[in-house]
Amino acid sequence: MNRSGTTRTRRNKLLLPLLAGTLAWSAAGCNDAPAAAPPERTKLKVAYFNQEAFDREYGDYFTAKFPELEVEVVATDDTMARGKNPQKEMDKLLDEQKPDLIITTSGEYQRLAAAGKLYELDSLIKRDKFDIENMHPDVIDYLRTKGGGKLYGLAPRFSTSVLYYNKGLFDEYKAPYPKDGITWDDLFELAGRFRGAKNGKDPIYGLHQPFMNSRFGMVRSVGWNVGLRETDDEGRTVTIDTEAWQKVFSQMTEAWKNGDMPMIGGKDNKGGQDKEAVDSTDLFSQGRAAMTISGPSQIRRLQESGSKIDWQIVQPPSLDGSSSWQQDVYLHPIFAIGAGSGQADKVWKIVRYFNSAEAAKIETKTSISPLTPTRSGFVNTVDGRSMEPFYQVKYDDTLGSGIEMKPNTPARFYWEFDKKADEQLEWIMIGKSTVRQALQQLQKEGQQVLDEAWLAEPPESGTDGGAVK
Repeated sequence: MNRSGTTRTRRNKLLLPLLAGTLAWSAAGCNDAPAAAPPERTKLKVAYFNQEAFDREYGDYFTAKFPELEVEVVATDDTMARGKNPQKEMDKLLDEQKPDLIITTSGEYQRLAAAGKLYELDSLIKRDKFDIENMHPDVIDYLRTKGGGKLYGLAPRFSTSVLYYNKGLFDEYKAPYPKDGITWDDLFELAGRFRGAKNGKDPIYGLHQPFMNSRFGMVRSVGWNVGLRETDDEGRTVTIDTEAWQKVFSQMTEAWKNGDMPMIGGKDNKGGQDKEAVDSTDLFSQGRAAMTISGPSQIRRLQESGSKIDWQIVQPPSLDGSSSWQQDVYLHPIFAIGAGSGQADKVWKIVRYFNSAEAAKIETKTSISPLTPTRSGFVNTVDGRSMEPFYQVKYDDTLGSGIEMKPNTPARFYWEFDKKADEQLEWIMIGKSTVRQALQQLQKEGQQVLDEAWLAEPPESGTDGGAVK
């Protein structure tokens, strides 16, 4: 059985008894009452990735909590098929099928809300006095911001990144611990404190970011964290030849040259998601990296690998250290009511349940991996470490989200631009180009790629990198 199947089996063994217990408790004290007639079954359409994914993630919940509902899954995976325009295909699917419940992500939520595909929830929240005061305020602010000031969905959990560090390595090499408010300059300086360190014959790196498929992918992740983008807001002009991008390119290439970070594509970066690949790339869990920037999934990898390192977490680095803002805010799932649904009240009960304290309690008891639930009071510590840094995220809409590409930029631009950027990074690394020269050339070649992308792809077919999933 694959890992996802095993995960589901383990989860169900915990989930079903808890749900059954909840239902039994709800019925307590009612044994003397005459048996009620079973409720009339209602059919609801749910827009989600596909039937298998829905059954795996939500099937047991619906069976136990909403037995009166007959669910028809409107699969959205085909909208992302190669050669299709995801946004136009998604809009067409929603217009034709008119799903009652839409389970989406932060990558697509804003567009669906702006396009009038989602039902506004504020009136229902006010009518039922649904408690959103005890949901993480910055997640609610994020949803309101992306909804143009209104709430069109609610998210029971979120993911964001923090800075993990290996306390034992910092003690061994007498380096000061990272602290909240660390800047990117501080981070690169700290990474340099481990230059030349060894674990037997294997090098120890100051900083390692796993699962990066290209050198420019790593450079971009740092650039986006400080508010940079490859194009302007209109998606018409490449903006890579700037002093700010030059600094990011210089810091990254110097860190690779000095051995402060493993070279992307080297033997310590095999990529992929299978267990062997994860074990070979997660150098932090192996004790071979002093720091890494990652989300809650890093805790799961530490636990599953049996790692014995003394890890700690602080807020992630920022440009100037004055703000806890960071751009890796990701909400999944977001439960929303389809604007075309004629059963808003029935669907609202589902949205309300999955964002309730009851659901949060069950989720935290049944999940086999650490969570960051939006509702407060459920996850305070994991393995004795405070999870507070995850909840100190601040979202600034003026800088944009790191998981989003510019919505007005044709998607094919990014694929071609990445290739050009990797070529220029190689020239820098082998000493045949300076950073300044490389960015000048990348600006010229990138603009040509962007112009060609616009000619090949009409404006409405740009993508923000997200989809209902």
